Amino acid sequence: MSDENKNEVKSEEVESSSGSSKGAGGNRLSSIYRTYRSEFKKIVWPSRKTTFKHTVTVIVVSLIFGAFIALSDYGYSFLYRQFVYLVGGN
Repeated sequence: MSDENKNEVKSEEVESSSGSSKGAGGNRLSSIYRTYRSEFKKIVWPSRKTTFKHTVTVIVVSLIFGAFIALSDYGYSFLYRQFVYLVGGN
C-alpha cells in the first residue's frame, strides 16, 4: 500500500471515528451497541460437558500444585531447622 493510500485510509478513519453532528453521540452509541451485539452472537459457547471437564481439570491441577508447594515448604522448613540445629542455634 502506498503512502498516499495509507493517508487516505487514516483520514477516513478519523472522519468516521470523530462521530457525526447528529445528537450528542447517540448515533455513535447505537453503532457501538449494534457491533457489540453482532460480535456477541458469533461467540461459540462451550457445552455443559466441556465446561464440567475443564472445571474438574483446573481443580485437580490446582490441588496437585498446592500439594507440591505444601510438601516443598514442609521439606525446606525441615531442612532449615536441621541446619540451624547443626550450626548451634536455638
